[in-house]
Order: sequence, then structure tokens, then C-alpha cells
Amino acid sequence: MFKVVIIGGMAAGCKAAARLSRISSGYQIDVIERKPFISFANCGLPIYASGEIDNIFDLAKTAYGSIRDADYFLNVKGVKIHTETEAEIINTEEKTVVCCSVRNGEKFSLPYDALVIATGSIPNKPLFPVAESKRISTFYSPIDAINFREEVQKGSINKVVIIGGGFIGCELTESMNTLWGIDTTIIEKEDSLLPKILDREFSKLVENRLGKNSVKIHLSADVIKIDLNTAALPVVYLSDGSKIECDYVFYNVGIKPNTRLAKQIGVECGNFGGIIVDDQMKTNIENIWAAGDCVEIKNLITNKSDFFTLGSLSNRMGRTAADSISGNYSKFGGAVGTISLKVFDLIISVSGLTETKAAEMGYNTGSVIGCWSDRPDFHPDAKNLFGKIVYEKNSLKLLGLQMLGEGEVNRYADVFSELSASHRTAFDLINLEHGYTPAHSSPLSPLNYFGYMIINQEKDKVKNYNPLNLSSFKGTLIDIREEFENASTPFNLNSEKIPLSKFRAKIGEINNQTPVVVVCEKGARSYEATKILMNYGHSNASYLGGGAFLYNELNN
Repeated sequence: MFKVVIIGGMAAGCKAAARLSRISSGYQIDVIERKPFISFANCGLPIYASGEIDNIFDLAKTAYGSIRDADYFLNVKGVKIHTETEAEIINTEEKTVVCCSVRNGEKFSLPYDALVIATGSIPNKPLFPVAESKRISTFYSPIDAINFREEVQKGSINKVVIIGGGFIGCELTESMNTLWGIDTTIIEKEDSLLPKILDREFSKLVENRLGKNSVKIHLSADVIKIDLNTAALPVVYLSDGSKIECDYVFYNVGIKPNTRLAKQIGVECGNFGGIIVDDQMKTNIENIWAAGDCVEIKNLITNKSDFFTLGSLSNRMGRTAADSISGNYSKFGGAVGTISLKVFDLIISVSGLTETKAAEMGYNTGSVIGCWSDRPDFHPDAKNLFGKIVYEKNSLKLLGLQMLGEGEVNRYADVFSELSASHRTAFDLINLEHGYTPAHSSPLSPLNYFGYMIINQEKDKVKNYNPLNLSSFKGTLIDIREEFENASTPFNLNSEKIPLSKFRAKIGEINNQTPVVVVCEKGARSYEATKILMNYGHSNASYLGGGAFLYNELNN
């Protein structure tokens, strides 16, 4: 029998084991997992914490209801799982892994012909002191979620503080607020929420949505310590001298690759601390592969090493490692970083680089912002979408997409990920074909519109104006909406009201020496009016990205 040992029993490790067992019965497969559970959907932990799922093991079920535990893997896959077992030492000369039982300290060795390191990631330790308490924890594993549920079900949790405004922190706010009715505060050291995936204008949409749901937000806030008061309840101290007393604290200050074992045997690691692998998930050491959150992979936009902690990628990496071990042809070329999350009813889907990140990496960036309905406006289920696309100005190469809304946004990020990975440009957006039916989409996709907007901006010099810059705009605002639109959704800035139907007749009254920003409801008409102005010799005209609708969303 060909012996395969896999260290790590979550997404990448279990996928590798399951794939190998399907390829051949000639593999003896052992999986080592320190925790008492395996193959867990950690992304579902906020749903369990909220109370929407009663049993934590629902997050480890197959589509047909079987729990993916050790017995399941043994009986169905022929894979032996060693839970509550620590892999202590890898001996590359003898090709063995020394293991130790977490329960009783018993040690044993597992020989291998092929070894897969799938040790995942671990939470960063806070840079500030944290008191010992059952009511202060990360939110990273099922144990964290179980402990919280036990406390909240006692009825003693009325106020929660969440430190860290990334994916986990933002998703947790809904879990706390919606079903448990807990007074929730989120603290973020950066000046915006979700700073790694959203630029400022769209993170503000998320902040507004949280605020409307009574979540308190502290931005640019440094925590100096978490202590306990006389009642043994948590107190969060901030650098501005304020403090927040509460009943429970979650701190989520980032994660890093778990590479302790790998580094001990000389596995090569990169700038992010993750294991370096080739496109078959092979490490620099013979007969050793690595997959999942413990590895660095190539960013297909930048062609540089990057670190993505996404279950979707971990599953694919685990399969590639198994294929490589078995001799089947399979490659994992890299990723662009595509993710989706939901904060209350706002769906956020992103792919690629933010404009901030792209500029930091030296790209000469441009961007356009828009607002559309996710299907024709006449459809009763139509919902608004907001989007921003980032591109390289000289080549029009696609760099990043941010889409938010209550409608169907995920598919745009999915398509964009493939386009950006292939180094496509704005012209490819124009030529993109999509399925059209009023029940699900409009005749032109927002991605088609993005292509037109980029080319209009770079080739025809029709500028898309960022709504965040309106507060400092020195010039004339022209609102071309009809009177009934102004009455129902006022644009709360001083502006000249010239409906589009009368715009051409009023051209001579507009000073062509003064900068102008044209405003309509979502942006389409204001683009047309801006083009008219330019055709009549106005060289400093632009249209408001996302229109009055997005501006009002950002400022209400």
C-alpha cells in the first residue's frame, strides 16, 4: 500500500483525502487533526452563533445529511482520521510523522510515502494585553462559537464588543444584533470597515447599513487593553482614553499561516509566512505537498505571491495535491481573491485589487463607479446594485471589482475573476456575453456598462466623478432629473435644476469656463448630458458616478 499522511483535517486536508480515496483503493490514508472535529464549514460559524442553526455539527454535514466525522470518512472513504491528535515531529529521512494524543499524551508514528501539510491558519495574537476570561475570545473555531452560544443562552449577554472590522467582525454584527437583540459595538483601527476588500466609498455603504441597524462603530480606534471590572466582565480600553464596558468581547485581529511544523523541516516559506508551492502544490522537499490556508499562491493579477484564506481555494488546492500525488495531471495556477459576504441585507462581492491596494503596488490606476438595477426597472423584484471597477489607465487592464446591493451581485465578481486572471481589458467587458431574462438580468450587464464607462473616460475623456469628492468640489452642480424625481429623492447639495428634456435648450446659459458635475438618478442620463456639454465646447465637465441615488446612500 502507498501510504499518505495528511496533517490537517479541514477543507484542504479532507478534500485531498477524499480525492485520493476515489482515485484508487491502493492508498492507505491517515489524517491528523488536533481538534475534535473535521471537515468543518468555518464560514458558517456566524450563522451558528446567531442561533439560525441549532446544532454545530450541521456545519459538517454532507448535502444528504450525513455528518462528516471520523466514522464517516472511515466507512465511506476508507480514510482513517486521528482527531484530537497533534503532529509533533516530521522526520524526512525516515519519512515518519510522530503524533501525540491530546487526550492522554500517547505517542505513535505514522510512516508516509507522501505527506500533505494542510495545517491551515491561526489567529494573530493581539498586540495589546488581554485578560483571561471565558467571555473574551477570538471567533475562529467551532469552540469559540459553542462557548458564546452557551453564554448567550443563559440570558446574561446584553452587550458585545467586536474588535476588528474585517470579514468575521462585520458578519458577527448581524449575528449579534438580528436574532439575539444584543447591543453591538465594532472597533476598527483603520479608517474604514473591510479595508482590505473595499475602497472608502463602498466601505461607507457598509458602515451606514450597520448604523441603520443600531450597530455602534468606532473607526481609527486603537485598543490598548481588554481588562475585567469588579464584576469580572470585560472592559475595552481605547487609546483616546475612553472605555467600553460589555458582557462579551470578540477580538479578530487577522490570521497567519500555521507553518511551525513546515519550518522545522526546512520547507521554504514566503513573505507572508506561508509555504511556497508550485502549481501542483509540491514544496521544495521531496514527497511533501502543502495545501490550504498555510500556503502562499500566485496572485494572477499581479503575478506576485499572495495569501488568500478562502475555503473555495483550499478545496481546489487539496484536490490538486491529491492529483499530483497520484500522477494525474492537475494544476492550481493561483487566484485573484474573489469573496462574497452578507452584512444584514447588503451582499458584498469583490474580486481583485482595491484602488488603494493597486496604487500602493505601483499601478497607474483609474476607476469608475455606477449604479444599476439587477434586472429591468419594470420588474417587481428589481433591486439596486452599486459597483466600482479599478483598471490600469495605460493598458485598460482590469484590476479589481467591488459590487454591493441587495440583488444578484455574486455573478459579476465570478465573471470578473476569470477576466482579470486572464489579464483582460475594458474592451473584453464590452464584448462579454451574458444570459438575459427580465426575471434575472437586464439586456446589458453592469460589466458591459463598466467597459463602456472606462473607454468613455480614457478615450473620450468623459470623466466619472467620485461621489466622495463632492464635498470639496468647486464648481457648478447640474441636476438633470425631472421635477418629480427631485421631489421624491432630493439631492441635498446646491445645484442648478435643468431637466434633461430641456438641457440642450439651456446649453448657452452654462458657463463653459467653470467646472461642472452633472447629476441624475443613477448616472446614465448625466453621462449623456456631460457628452452634450463637451460637444458644445465645455472641457471641464463630468458626471457623478452612481448618481444622486448613491450619493444619498453614502450621506444618509
